[in-house]
Amino acid sequence: MLPRGLISNTVEAMGRSIVKGEWEPGALLPMEADLAARYGVGRNALREAVKVLAGKGLIRTARRYGSRVAKSADWNSLDVDIIKWRLHDRSSHAKFRREVAQLRELIEPGAAAMAALNATNAERESISALASAMRDAPSPEAIETDIAFHLAILDATHNSLIQGLRRPLEEMLRTLFHADLALSEQGLSYDPNPTLHLALANAIVGGRAEEARYIAMAFVIRGSEGADRLEATNPQQNQE
Repeated sequence: MLPRGLISNTVEAMGRSIVKGEWEPGALLPMEADLAARYGVGRNALREAVKVLAGKGLIRTARRYGSRVAKSADWNSLDVDIIKWRLHDRSSHAKFRREVAQLRELIEPGAAAMAALNATNAERESISALASAMRDAPSPEAIETDIAFHLAILDATHNSLIQGLRRPLEEMLRTLFHADLALSEQGLSYDPNPTLHLALANAIVGGRAEEARYIAMAFVIRGSEGADRLEATNPQQNQE
């Protein structure tokens, strides 16, 4: 979580600039006085902001050599703020959608199969109730129900390491779904798809692990196909 006030605003502005590529990896950041003037803060607030960004892996600091932008491979990419900062245009949206789909492919089909085997009766009822609460109309409320459904499946694995992925997955899905909701094109905008959620819930409730794995994979495929369509309709991408 970000600190409050001026420091928070500075972290937000600098973090977005770094993630957008305003400063190249390895680049020396501007002088402290210049950064303080740019963001309208005192040097103490700026130093605190740099500490926060260093903690997220975005900046490397050394007394003798100053502060430099870290390589993207060194960023804490599961940090909830970095997740939000990554989406700044249509191209970054498409890339983020694809990478989320790839990560979900590694986690969710297996988690769904485990949930089908390990979930308690109460957890099965909760997963079923969340699926039944899904509505056809996309909305912020549908997004929260959607997220709660997928997190409930992680919980139902009863695997502490998988459950440890709840927070980053929650933020990824919320960031992605709200970005998708803002799109107006059919086939690109957020789609709750209650039918698919109900099918997965029924497989888990019935203890059908391989069926649950297969249906969970359908969510991944939809995400990858959406990234393809988003890239295909990106004017900037098509001009390159």
